[in-house]
Amino acid sequence: MTTITLKRPVEHEGHVYTSIKVDEPTAGAMAVAEKLRNAGATETVVLLAMVAKDNDWPSGASEKIRYFDVQAIMDALPPLFEAAPGGAAGDA
Repeated sequence: MTTITLKRPVEHEGHVYTSIKVDEPTAGAMAVAEKLRNAGATETVVLLAMVAKDNDWPSGASEKIRYFDVQAIMDALPPLFEAAPGGAAGDA
């Protein structure tokens, strides 16, 4: 597991989020990702939904994560995100 300290904390509904944990996705996050991909969502939308699910964040909070923090999350995830069973990134 990797904990990323956000360069710009996220404020959402009175709560301030300062870090995010990135780890192997749970089955729940994988199911969310599969549903979103089947609905035609972009990989950014999928990533934010998975991160929100596995960190118990409301989806509105994950949507406020800034670009460089999203990049840090993506850098921590490639082996897991690209090789997730049942709908891996890159599947056509």
